[in-house]
Amino acid sequence: MLRIRRSRLFLILAVFAVIALYHFTNFSNLGDGSSAAVENLRTVGSKASDLEATTESNAQANGPFTSGKLAGQDPSSTEGPIEFNDTANSTDMAGQAPTTTPHVSARESATSAEASTESTPQEKDVEKSENLQNNTNFDEEPDQVTQSLAEPVVGTPPEFAGEGRLEVIAGSNDGMPKIHWSQLPEHFPIPTKSLIPLPTGKPKAMPIIQHSKFSDESSDQKVQREAKLDQIKKTFAFSWEGYRKNAWMQDELSPVSGNSRNSFCGWGATLVDSLDSLWMLGMKKEFEEAAEAVGSIDFTTSTSNHLPLFELTIRYLGGLVAAYDISGSKYRVLLDKAVELAEVLMGAFDTPNRMPMTFYLWKPTFASQPHRARMRVVLAELGSLSLEFTRLAQITKEARYYDAIARITDEFERWQNHTKIPGLFPIEVDASGCRKPDLSSVSPAVWRPVGPGIHNEQSPQIPESSKTTRSNNEAEGVPDEAVNNRNLQSARKTKFGHEKRQMIDIDPASETAKPKSDCVAQGLNSPPDSEWEEFTIGGRADSVYEYLPKEYMLLGGLEEKYHTMYEMAAEATKKNLLFRPMIEDEERNILVAGTVSTSGKPETSTSRSIKFKPEQTHLTCFAGGMFAMGARLFDRKDDIDVAKRLTDGCVWAYEITTTGIMPEHFLVTPCEDLEKCPFNESRWHEKLDPYHPRSQTRSSSQPAILNDKTAVSQEQATIRSAKQGSANDDASVKKGKTNDTGIPTSALRKRQLGELENDELTQAEKEKEVADPETGPEVMDTPTSKQKAEIRQNETVEKSGDGESEAKTLAHEEGGVAASEGNDTATATSAEDRPEPIAPVVEEYTPPPIPSQEEYARHRIEDEKLPKGVTRITGSKYLLRPEAVESVFIMYRVTGDDYWREKGWKMFTAMQSYTRTEYGASAISDVMSKAPFPLDEMESFWLAETLKYLYLLFSEPDYYSLDDYVLASSNETLHLPPAERPLQELDDIVSAQCQTHGFIDDALRSYITFVTSYKGEYLHTEYDIARCSFKLLESALFSTHKDYIRRQIVFSLLEEDSPDTLHLIVALLLFDGRNNEATFEMMNEEGVFPRLIELIQEGKDDDVGLHRMLLELLYEMSRIQRLRVQDLSPALHDIRVHL
Repeated sequence: MLRIRRSRLFLILAVFAVIALYHFTNFSNLGDGSSAAVENLRTVGSKASDLEATTESNAQANGPFTSGKLAGQDPSSTEGPIEFNDTANSTDMAGQAPTTTPHVSARESATSAEASTESTPQEKDVEKSENLQNNTNFDEEPDQVTQSLAEPVVGTPPEFAGEGRLEVIAGSNDGMPKIHWSQLPEHFPIPTKSLIPLPTGKPKAMPIIQHSKFSDESSDQKVQREAKLDQIKKTFAFSWEGYRKNAWMQDELSPVSGNSRNSFCGWGATLVDSLDSLWMLGMKKEFEEAAEAVGSIDFTTSTSNHLPLFELTIRYLGGLVAAYDISGSKYRVLLDKAVELAEVLMGAFDTPNRMPMTFYLWKPTFASQPHRARMRVVLAELGSLSLEFTRLAQITKEARYYDAIARITDEFERWQNHTKIPGLFPIEVDASGCRKPDLSSVSPAVWRPVGPGIHNEQSPQIPESSKTTRSNNEAEGVPDEAVNNRNLQSARKTKFGHEKRQMIDIDPASETAKPKSDCVAQGLNSPPDSEWEEFTIGGRADSVYEYLPKEYMLLGGLEEKYHTMYEMAAEATKKNLLFRPMIEDEERNILVAGTVSTSGKPETSTSRSIKFKPEQTHLTCFAGGMFAMGARLFDRKDDIDVAKRLTDGCVWAYEITTTGIMPEHFLVTPCEDLEKCPFNESRWHEKLDPYHPRSQTRSSSQPAILNDKTAVSQEQATIRSAKQGSANDDASVKKGKTNDTGIPTSALRKRQLGELENDELTQAEKEKEVADPETGPEVMDTPTSKQKAEIRQNETVEKSGDGESEAKTLAHEEGGVAASEGNDTATATSAEDRPEPIAPVVEEYTPPPIPSQEEYARHRIEDEKLPKGVTRITGSKYLLRPEAVESVFIMYRVTGDDYWREKGWKMFTAMQSYTRTEYGASAISDVMSKAPFPLDEMESFWLAETLKYLYLLFSEPDYYSLDDYVLASSNETLHLPPAERPLQELDDIVSAQCQTHGFIDDALRSYITFVTSYKGEYLHTEYDIARCSFKLLESALFSTHKDYIRRQIVFSLLEEDSPDTLHLIVALLLFDGRNNEATFEMMNEEGVFPRLIELIQEGKDDDVGLHRMLLELLYEMSRIQRLRVQDLSPALHDIRVHL
């Protein structure tokens, strides 16, 4: 007892000590294994005033503090990791949200620091580079350097995997010097000669994506459309102003409370992410203010200990590159900051196989150590970096950025046909580059139970050769020694905690206890010990597939692997994931992309098990737009119909809810037939209560999968897997007591909503359980007739109210008890006189009636507010997501069908009604509620994507055409570079040296012929025509022979009749005349005005773009030539409409 009290006293003192340490040192993460914890161990107990004094003295002695080096800096100037002063470079973590990164001991930290100072001279980098020149495929031949990976803890804890959002508190370093990133020599550098360059050569001719001819709108239709456009812009401006006033330079606005949140390193995610939207919506003043603010962001420091690579790439790097791109490269600060951030993020790629650490510990203490990518990485976080780094490489001409993502794509390409579902990738990937070691030859540790009553004070003994700090499934960058020593586990209790277990030590000298420490190289693969894998194109996988056709466009079609990878993924998706849900409107043929879990390959495994999940998710709604883009780019005509049905499936999901907004995810009833799928209410009820006896006796229905003739039904697969999974674990299964679903009958007695949803047993099962003494309920013997008579007599006596009788009865009962407890010698009466024992009165329990399937289904429908066909709403929130409106926008641009504009407007009005708050728009808790609760969250994609796509949906069809820009669902609007169009040949034509009029005429003829020949394929927007026009107007040929070329173009206007040629000629005269009115005067001299009137009257129905440009040219000429009303009367109506 005394020992226990001392332990309690010690525990109390320890708690007070920790609290005091937290309070007086202003350091809350002492137990954190993150880089900040290691840095702060240097400064525990230091005061702010001492830090300031030390900082000033160090600054005078060593010069100014260096915050980091960017691209172009001489790497030789850094000979090793920067040495940090004991006080100058520590950080204050007070107020930072706690992380759960596993603890790093002081010993491990010291070992890591020692290793970092020994392996960084420039000579070693050069030597490693030379050794790697002939072996750039890092996954095929293991690098010997990988055996010295010294850092035991890298990346983010497993519970944060796939979640880039981790709240950090702004200003947590107030009063303490900030730790800054610095560029350190790479541990696994790639020689310059081995870098994968951007593809070069003549770009391929890209097919037209947008609809060729949109329907003309009347004046009233235009007014209505522009009114909607204006309302969307006002909604954007309202949310932007709320952010600007209440959360400026913070990551996100809390639109209900007016506070701010920092979920992505505190660099102003909403500000950066929304830059291109500001420009596209014409908010140039706000754009310039935001661009100026970007210059004050310091990407070399953060209050977050780790950098989520995927989130920072799509929100910050993509936002900066896109804004620089579409603003005409006028704001240099945007590019400079993009390069600054890219240099920081490039450190995550410094691994043996160049697969990045998706959660990068950037602070020098950890960044200076060798790392390895994790064995369990979220698919989208690894494969969705290509667009941003590729475009940055194109702008800066820096091959390192493209090399980083090209190696990832190469690994995916090698693996794509070898996954459990060829063509698709599982949502979790082993990116470590090391195969899990075979420990079959290792003698396992022996665990023996310590019997009851045995108190063993000694801790479990672990062999020295088998000690490890973490499981390699939990660590990113685990040393090879730790990877290979996972054969021993720590002591743990049994399931019920009744036994203590102790491990018997193994001889450390035994060779069998020492597994090999070499890394067996491999490419991307499934995570170890992952028999079941999940395949989807929704969350955690979506952007990997979305980026394939868009990267193909961005590279001008010069990398064919993006084409082939997309084709494989699209076919596998149609075969395995797409299905038709059963909805009330039978005529509405929609599609949904579900989720498949499998434990074997479809073609090779005979024991393959499949679990198909008929789920619709908001993140999957990008698929309609992706299939539409792929159909146009790669001439997959049938996929246009797939795209329409997928997008309409998301529109349907918006329409069936109370708010008119789609939930995050929900389950539906799949159709048995893709062609005919009438709504069957009985079948829907069976899905709502699948364990009802009637449902169990019915044959399993098979959901129809698109293009899959060998599909396995959802119910059969679930039954099969349940039987296999519970055969060894559940005692009742071992005894054979399962029903036809493979689920123990004991489990079926409890109706659990959404899991085991029926507890009714058949009569045969009840009789079987009663007959079974092991599992059946206890049944008491039936009283005899004599006992029943005595019971009735006793009840009569009790009802009489006679106190003496009651006393006798009580004495009789007490005597009976005493007699039963005493021995035979204490018996006072004879056996003949002793009354027979009275059995207690037991009322027979009558359970409440089991509801019928219809009753149970009705209750579920009412309680959960389930629309028809929906079996469960698993996520009822709406987070302001953009995927559905993105696909609606793309479908309108691809098909020209106003149906999508109508649906898009209904979606917008629903968002307006339920998400608007005092300061902006908020995510809501339940889309099935008439008054959903606001969650006080406004993620950056509300401004960066959702409202941007809605604005583009109601803009002019050629405004930011899909043929000129790559719009990614991750936010950025990337301009297809000029090299992606055949303008290089135009440069050659207009740069020709022509000294005679004959040569000039030949050059002009070649120019006009070349441009008009590509007009139907490329030059279908006014922007394209303008680009080609300025190729001539800004050329040396035109500047040398202006007057002659102008007159030749005017003569062509008078003589040409071809609409394509006239379109180019009118554009040349219009753009040249706006710069120099001499062109309009020359046109007046040659009598062009009547010709313009004639062309306006004749050609307005042939080419809308030509008609509009002719009116503009006529208007510009009116400033030069005096005109009478009767001169304009033939075209007066058209002019009025144009003005």
